[in-house]
Amino acid sequence: MPKLPLAVAAGSALALSTAVLVPEPVQAKVRSAHDLSRKEVLALIDQVVTRERAGSQPPQRATTASFWNWETPHVHPIDLTPDRSMLLAVNLADGVLELFDVTGTTPARLGSVPVGVDPVSVRARSNTEAWVVNHLSDTISIIDLPTRRVRATLSTGDEPCDVVFAGSPLRAFVSVSQLNEVRVFDPANLATSPTVLSIQGEDPRALATDGTRVYAAIFESGNATTMLSEAVVSSSANPYAGDPNPPPNSGTGFNPPLTSGLPTAPRGGLIVRKQADGTWRDDNNGNWTSSVTWGLHDQDLAIINASTLATTYAKGLMTTNMALDVGPSGRVTVVGTEATNLTRFEPLLKGTFIRVRMASVDPAAPTTPTIVDLNPHLNYTTGTLPQAQRDLSIGDPRAIIWNAARTTGWVAGMGSNNVLQINASGVPQARIEVGEGPTGLALDESRGALYVMNKFDGSISRVSMSGGTETARVAFHDSTPVDISAGRPFLYDTHRTSGLGQASCGSCHIDGKLDFIGWDLGDPSGSVKTFNQNCNFGLAGGCANWHPMKGPMTTQTLVGIFGAEPLHWRGDREGLPAFNGAFVGLVGDDTQLTQAEMTAFVQFVATMRFPPNPNRNIDNSLKTSLAGSGNPSNGQTLFNTLQVDGAATNCAVCHRLPTGGLGVVISANLLQEPQSMKIPQLQNLHEKTGFLKTSQTNNRGFAFTHDGGFDTLINFLNLGVFSFASGSTGQQQRRDLEAFMFSLATDTHAAVGQQVTLTSLATATPAQLAMLDTLASLAANGNIDLIAKGNINGQARGWMFLSTAEWQSDRAVESATTAQLRAMAAPGSEITFTAVPDGTGIRLGYDRDLDGFADRDELDAGSDPADPTSVPQLCTADLTQDGVVNGADLGFLLGAWGACSGCAADLNDDGSVDGADLGLMLGAWGGC
Repeated sequence: MPKLPLAVAAGSALALSTAVLVPEPVQAKVRSAHDLSRKEVLALIDQVVTRERAGSQPPQRATTASFWNWETPHVHPIDLTPDRSMLLAVNLADGVLELFDVTGTTPARLGSVPVGVDPVSVRARSNTEAWVVNHLSDTISIIDLPTRRVRATLSTGDEPCDVVFAGSPLRAFVSVSQLNEVRVFDPANLATSPTVLSIQGEDPRALATDGTRVYAAIFESGNATTMLSEAVVSSSANPYAGDPNPPPNSGTGFNPPLTSGLPTAPRGGLIVRKQADGTWRDDNNGNWTSSVTWGLHDQDLAIINASTLATTYAKGLMTTNMALDVGPSGRVTVVGTEATNLTRFEPLLKGTFIRVRMASVDPAAPTTPTIVDLNPHLNYTTGTLPQAQRDLSIGDPRAIIWNAARTTGWVAGMGSNNVLQINASGVPQARIEVGEGPTGLALDESRGALYVMNKFDGSISRVSMSGGTETARVAFHDSTPVDISAGRPFLYDTHRTSGLGQASCGSCHIDGKLDFIGWDLGDPSGSVKTFNQNCNFGLAGGCANWHPMKGPMTTQTLVGIFGAEPLHWRGDREGLPAFNGAFVGLVGDDTQLTQAEMTAFVQFVATMRFPPNPNRNIDNSLKTSLAGSGNPSNGQTLFNTLQVDGAATNCAVCHRLPTGGLGVVISANLLQEPQSMKIPQLQNLHEKTGFLKTSQTNNRGFAFTHDGGFDTLINFLNLGVFSFASGSTGQQQRRDLEAFMFSLATDTHAAVGQQVTLTSLATATPAQLAMLDTLASLAANGNIDLIAKGNINGQARGWMFLSTAEWQSDRAVESATTAQLRAMAAPGSEITFTAVPDGTGIRLGYDRDLDGFADRDELDAGSDPADPTSVPQLCTADLTQDGVVNGADLGFLLGAWGACSGCAADLNDDGSVDGADLGLMLGAWGGC
């Protein structure tokens, strides 16, 4: 082997002070220790040069390029082990489970375990085992706590939310939100297929158990409101004299009164609600029962017998059921929000449109719940109160927990940044200020401690049960970019942005998305706004000015709105800043956002992304069939070619792919509708199912188009304005188009989140190996990043895929081929492979804090890989003590290569001078 000179290019600020010729025996030792090639050494030196040229800047948080934000909500983010010695907390931003020792007065961080993408819940099955629910990965990570390793990964179905253990024998109950299921697994035999329980409700999320029953809160249960079409409201079915449309909301007139001189308001649909006597009425008590031929079961809580799996339901609790626990007298207590969307017009809804509720349900007699308002100081007769009164409110409740005696409970207000202490009747006893965005609670009565997960500032609060005050707050590493953390309060903070302290923009745009109901936010006392957008692509026809009485419209997601301006169903808002008036006019605050605040809000909203579309193949291609629908691949062809619109144009002319939207308003006459409407995006249509006007047991009362009045896309496509082939051929075309629109790609690749845990190559199934090959191919093509995590020989390790021939490890000088990495997997040294978004692999794979030092190198050197301010102590590499790390020190280190106990060149004190020490030295190159 020829001699290998180590040098840096001429002119480098870190050129070696002397040329070093490495003897051949030493070269052999280097390669046998860490397979270190000349290319790798030079690459390491180049990294040092780059870092030095960049200057000694303070460590930076992750940027939006290395961080993808789906604004995924927590469900049950913290738990205590049964012996109350360890607190388990999901770190959604970093994709890890944080471990804390809580035997003292302040939680002490023990370390972390990498899990899946967007972990939202954790439950301790025992003192040695925890289950972590990974929402975007569609998996559960099963963790061996003593060794801090993922021993198995369980596939669950799309978007799991929570898990509890109940029954005899013990079984694991998992809520699978997008499939409206609870899946029941055998923890003793994970290979056994789960029992699938269909839940009659939309989006079951939070779970609780009393050991014999399992309770599932149905997040998107609705509130027994639904939409009557414009045609019905304009017909003789109208209970008001003369069949007016819009109908009056106060006697025979409008409240507030109509502005003098307003033109006639556009006709529209009407929101009605099912009453206790079974009639359907509007906000003026008009009876529309004869026009509602469908039913809503309005089920809020599923009650599952843990032995027989028989399921019953409680109804009529609230609109959005967010969290639950078993409370006083064994009754299940559910907290969430109730929307007052039956009430029409923004001035009447100002500040009062949302209520925070707690419902108490006897599982043996669920038809008679007790419901209380958790803000009893509010009477909702005004939309704005002094700030001191607002600060008493709780908003956006995301967790509830009771003491063992069920006499005292605590509720976490994610929007109000506080914890409400309540008595057995739900009456507030104390309000405790904690960190930003509290979403989880865990109680240790033996130590008098309540632990609170603060999602938005990445911390754990310790609250004294006796004193009712926060006694400690411990931060964990949170890689959330500043663009997100600075703008989030303007979506969620109920004290900062509302008139009563209980509401925010996030009350309807829940987690930045939808509440799946309709609202009529018109204003009879308003004024006409002059039309100022692109109408009909600039072709013939005209769009009328915007009337202040807009009629009912469903809430739209905030995700993906940038680049699709103007906004709103009518296109009557030029961009997000045009909604600033809603902070005063609707949410009830005293003032609008400042320009700086609005900028922060805009930057935050711009980071939000749609998750992967579950209806696509893992390579992000379209399927050839979709259950309950048609052929998406055929549908794409029809979307782009079939002349469906008056036999003159195809869908894609207006609904431009990939989003399906376009910033153009189409006039009422072309739409054959009462109002002009903007061309909306179509990327979340698959989430709006669950309504069928021929059914009496619907999950929701609003679905498609601007007011949610069309129950299915097929019925929308049956409108006479569309041209399809006749008979069964035309119906198949409609089904294929529907299937395609339910399968639109988002900017998140369909493979993102997918996981495989290898116990060993010998026991790997063909399906696991095929999945790994598929993910590697996608990573090689730049569609995703692929990372691997595991405990190898007792050490936490991480890798990122660069090519089949090279995975970069968390030691800068180490790499492995795909075959070598897979071969490392063994019982006790399992390796979990995870597909993550393109651009996030370095942070999630081997440099968690993005400080330029690989994670294992930091651990070897005694610094913290989860703290960008903690880096290896570089001057230990100055072996000659001349104030600079240079060629002399490198020669000293290479001369000591091999086993070495207590020698200076063993920079990481592991008893050997090897490639790890060389990496540390190269990382410290230069003056120190």
